Amino acid sequence: MKKILVVQGGGRPKGNTAQLVSHFVKGAEESGHSVEVISLVKNEVKGCLGCNVCRYGKPCAERRF
Repeated sequence: MKKILVVQGGGRPKGNTAQLVSHFVKGAEESGHSVEVISLVKNEVKGCLGCNVCRYGKPCAERRF
C-alpha cells in the first residue's frame, strides 16, 4: 500500500482536472492505496519572498503558504 498525495491545480471545482483527479483517486483507493487530495482552488499558494531568513536557520519571515 502506498500513500499518494494529489495536488489538484485546476481552476474550476468541477472541471476536467477535478474529474480526472476523481477517477484517479477512485482507482488508487480500489487498489488499496491511501490518497490525499489538496486542491489549489481552496488554498492560496504564494512564492518565496527571497528574504534569505531561512538561510540562517530561522523560520520563514512571512508565512505566505
